[in-house]
Amino acid sequence: MLAGQDVLVQAPTGTGKTAAFGIPVVEHTDLASSHIQKVILCPTRELAVQVASVLKQLAAFKPGVRILALYGGEPIGRQIAALRRRPQVIVATPGRLMDHMNRRTTRLDHVDCIVLDEADRMLDMGFRDDIKTILQSVSNERQTVLFSATLSDEIKKIAATHQVDAQQISILQETLTVDKVEQYYSEIRGNAKTPALLQLLEEKRFGLSLVFVATKSMADRLAHQLVDAGHPADAIHGDLRQSQRDKVMQRYRKGKIGILVATDVAARGIDVGGIDAVVNYDIPGDAESYVHRIGRTGRANRDGVAYTFIYPKEREKLQGIMASTKATILPAQLQVSAFPAHESFVAKQRPSGKTSRRNSGNNYSNKSHSRRRVGA
Repeated sequence: MLAGQDVLVQAPTGTGKTAAFGIPVVEHTDLASSHIQKVILCPTRELAVQVASVLKQLAAFKPGVRILALYGGEPIGRQIAALRRRPQVIVATPGRLMDHMNRRTTRLDHVDCIVLDEADRMLDMGFRDDIKTILQSVSNERQTVLFSATLSDEIKKIAATHQVDAQQISILQETLTVDKVEQYYSEIRGNAKTPALLQLLEEKRFGLSLVFVATKSMADRLAHQLVDAGHPADAIHGDLRQSQRDKVMQRYRKGKIGILVATDVAARGIDVGGIDAVVNYDIPGDAESYVHRIGRTGRANRDGVAYTFIYPKEREKLQGIMASTKATILPAQLQVSAFPAHESFVAKQRPSGKTSRRNSGNNYSNKSHSRRRVGA
């Protein structure tokens, strides 16, 4: 990038991508120019905010570099006012950048470098046409850099169309691992997930926990169920305005809510210390997402614990995650009492017979005379 070459990079999360493009972006910003020179496209507002924050840190010793994040969920008038202060570096989601282009509040004719961060995710989220329009709006005399976890045929097509003599770099991890996180799974049948989660939370009394679900509607519904059951909780997902998201995150960081229910997209960029447990209410789609989720606990030399709920038909998916991560995910037993409203989440002893160092799932009650097993 420092040499000005186009680059096509395949790299998983956690390999230093932001610094890899951020350092050349900051280094090559012309302080004498008041035009937008660099554009970084990100799939979500959370990632855009995070990338902009890192770039500002990198630019700490180069005064005069003005960096602005543009994303949906924030009043566009406020962003228009910020654009009048002539930023040289824009970090934006494709949709919001298109809004500004249509309003003629941004001009990209002086852009000499454009970076697509997590290009595969942007395509998955439906930004194909926006990306094409943005790339066509920037001068052909530019540097184009693509970062993607996977190099699909569509990514390769974009590279072939919009890059010139691109250098291809692949950063592959042999295994995906998360240290200091004890991992458990429980097989769930029927609609027992929420009762199992409630029992787990009531017995373990985590300080802060993060619960992952598959959809925005499920995030809202589960958060309401937790609140109704007496657990301070809130949801975070893509339908929230940025101001709403900021309020939720502020309450979570201060401990006013102990449980955050999140979707994968909304959770990108969350960096909160002291999260005791992660619960995969819905199993993630792949090993990288699993590692990204459970990596929110067990930080800064602290121990963490992760629980994953699966349906019987999801056993193969769990086995795939275990194979990819080389992780030991211990089985837990869910047992249902004779009364449907009461459920208990019971984890087996470790194979060695020793209890967990965190007591994370090994000391639940196991009164078999009043229960029947519904999982393995």
